[in-house]
Amino acid sequence: VIACPGPRGLSGFSSESWPLRCWAGNLTACPARLTAMTTEMGVDLIESYLSARRVRYFRGHHDDEFFFLVNAYHGRLHVHLEPSGPGGESVTIRVTAERYYPADERARVTSLADRWNENHLRAGATVFASSDPRLVGVAVERRYRSADADFGAFADETIQSAIDLFGRLGLAVGQGRPGATDQRLLDAG
Repeated sequence: VIACPGPRGLSGFSSESWPLRCWAGNLTACPARLTAMTTEMGVDLIESYLSARRVRYFRGHHDDEFFFLVNAYHGRLHVHLEPSGPGGESVTIRVTAERYYPADERARVTSLADRWNENHLRAGATVFASSDPRLVGVAVERRYRSADADFGAFADETIQSAIDLFGRLGLAVGQGRPGATDQRLLDAG
């Protein structure tokens, strides 16, 4: 996580004041970076981001899981944020669509996700099986580490990339065929 001592710089701060928290909108102005992030720091970073973006969010089954919805032009997306890795050394951003795709379209969905991955090297799209064998899901995932750039921009870019992918998937699978409707996409649950 990023230490942000403010306009005076690092002078005047004792070693006990580390790590200092930054709000997500001011992360680029912070001059020093810590090499190790903890679960608590990840939670603070996520909460700061959600507060700065004024997003209505929900807590998961565990205290360090966060979830919110994004209304995109093609439907809602579920955005999950949580500290991950040993000791919470990173923050994982995972975006899924509110609807899953028919399993008989898996080859088409996988092909589109693979092509998208070739052009979006920072975030990765994965096709996964559902508990309902008639469906497959897609997730866009990216990990933030303390050495990366501004968390706010990082998260926003990941979500925008996911909006792009799920829009393409909706066209290719949902509305991309003559006579096909959005009903080909089935509710995720």
